[in-house]
Amino acid sequence: MGELKVIDADGHVLEREAGIDWAARLDPAVRDLAPRLTKGVPGMYVEGKRWPIPAGPGVGVPFNADRNYRAGQADPVLRLQDMDLEGIDQAVLFSTIFGLTAINALQNKALAAALARAYNDWLAEYCAADPRRLKGVALVPMQDVPAAVAEARRAVTERGMVALMVSANVGGRNLDHPEFEPLYQVAEEVDVPICVHIGLGCYGSLPAGTERFDNYLFTHLVGHPFEQVIALACLTAGGVLERHPRLRVAFMEAGCSWVPYWLGRLDEHYEVMHTLIPHLPRRPSEYVRRGQCYFSCEPDEEGVPYVLETLGEDVVLYASDYAHFDCKFPKSVQIILERADLSEGAKRKILRENAARLYRL
Repeated sequence: MGELKVIDADGHVLEREAGIDWAARLDPAVRDLAPRLTKGVPGMYVEGKRWPIPAGPGVGVPFNADRNYRAGQADPVLRLQDMDLEGIDQAVLFSTIFGLTAINALQNKALAAALARAYNDWLAEYCAADPRRLKGVALVPMQDVPAAVAEARRAVTERGMVALMVSANVGGRNLDHPEFEPLYQVAEEVDVPICVHIGLGCYGSLPAGTERFDNYLFTHLVGHPFEQVIALACLTAGGVLERHPRLRVAFMEAGCSWVPYWLGRLDEHYEVMHTLIPHLPRRPSEYVRRGQCYFSCEPDEEGVPYVLETLGEDVVLYASDYAHFDCKFPKSVQIILERADLSEGAKRKILRENAARLYRL
């Protein structure tokens, strides 16, 4: 394929291993409430609890959380070396500890806002090692929407973030809740996508279905896709993408094979029960087809060709998931390049062009 400059649409930093004094970075008013992060121990301690939930219903700690840990998750120089090893030109970076665990589920709103700001500042410093190749995704405290709007604008305009990371479940509120409208407005204004990326084991905001399991295999199995299908329903049938036609949304870390089935079901319900959502002038699938939605895939996901055939080649993203326990490092790019069931054009779109359009890279 010649020299293809691959974009990783979803890689992760691991702020726990960065050796940061997070208390020193927080506003003095909440400094005494700073989370305690212990190297080598999954999650953190904050608000009197260990996050994510360590055992019991909704458990959110993998049995081998750091099996694939790479020092590049905390050290950007080593990260760039790993990107070269895997064949990645640019990487879009998501949180692991704060974003996937607690930011949008903390009870203390002031602490959540201060922690989001501190994290975004640290991530900007991490990306400064090579601003062209390393691109940050901002955390925003969704339980305090005015604070989330202010931090979104600051993180993008002052700290160079290329997207906003959002949870699908914020204290039981779905993404079509009217309270979140200002956040979508600011995303349109500063021209960045929102990326739906859930975490597991969040007190008060357990992902759908995970409350029924105390085994991490099952909470991981159901939590990621169940929350994404709900998010897609809320953003399309719930009218968010109709009200915000310039808003772009990415659905991360649940694969993409579920999307044709779910859009078909959404369209069917729209046709037979349209009177229940009279505000919606078009089928839910049309928001995907007109380019507002993107979905990350697994490198070896069997259903990718069917998704491309059904929805077109402009909606699927390559994501390394570097370097979580279930990622394919350092072979994820190679796996896609060697697939015989994808055309050369489809590989270019998945590995670069779609992410470049989504993140404006």
